[in-house]
Amino acid sequence: MRFRALVALLAVPSLALGAPKKKPVVPAAGDDAAAKPPPSTKTPSPCGVKILPLSVGNTWTYAMVPAPMPPDDSIKRIAPAEADSITITVKSIDAQKGGDTVITLEEKTSTDLTKDKTDPKAKKIIDEHTYTSTITCNAKKFEISPESFFFAGEPGGYIGLKLDSIEHSKGTSWQLTNGGIGDQQWREDVHMKWARTPTEGSEAKLGTGRIELERQFTPQQPESVSTKVGAYTAEKLGLLTTGRVFLDGVAADAKPMELPANWISTLWIAAGTGVVQTLNPYAHMYQLTDATLK
Repeated sequence: MRFRALVALLAVPSLALGAPKKKPVVPAAGDDAAAKPPPSTKTPSPCGVKILPLSVGNTWTYAMVPAPMPPDDSIKRIAPAEADSITITVKSIDAQKGGDTVITLEEKTSTDLTKDKTDPKAKKIIDEHTYTSTITCNAKKFEISPESFFFAGEPGGYIGLKLDSIEHSKGTSWQLTNGGIGDQQWREDVHMKWARTPTEGSEAKLGTGRIELERQFTPQQPESVSTKVGAYTAEKLGLLTTGRVFLDGVAADAKPMELPANWISTLWIAAGTGVVQTLNPYAHMYQLTDATLK
């Protein structure tokens, strides 16, 4: 979640999280999801994960698509620019002492910031960022770093901000059952420290503090999702996030900045392919447009 949005949030409309998952849905004969099987991988992923294929060189590319409903005006005022494309590449997989495996991802975003996109003579302004994220897993956990698109279906990377001391103090990002999403709800608590970073050459001392997030996951009924890559019967995962930002150097009784109620994201995840669609609280929706999977 972008820090600038977290500390600037005002009012957010209520969103429905959806009913908990009850039982799998089997595509009927003639269903697009059954007629067009998704790409599959033959290389086993680390930590027994089946829902997200993790091999060095695997890539996923996402593009924005229209959301089912436009964002509320209050959301438009605080929303970051919607990325035109997001490309995620598995760069390395390293087994660590103690049984953990660390998967390093490179994530690239491209955003068209041209003021008047309808003017063919307007100078194009393309904002591009490349950043690194990680997934740390073992037989009991699957922790996704907050920088990753997979964390909450939102492009990451933090401009003018450094996050460190990231602690998954309770639960795990994806609670996996036999390598996939089960039917039980779970919660993950994430605590981290933040510091604003000065511009190059500046010696200014800027603000610091900490962030606390509680992330409640609810598996829902699988749904059919059609993308440019293919059609899928995807697991639908609802994510309700609560949280607050603390500022260092303020009075002990000062109240933190709270994340609004009903701050909800949805991820659609297909076994053997991974995340195929997301919808975040800004009413930004992304779909898979290309994938190279081993």
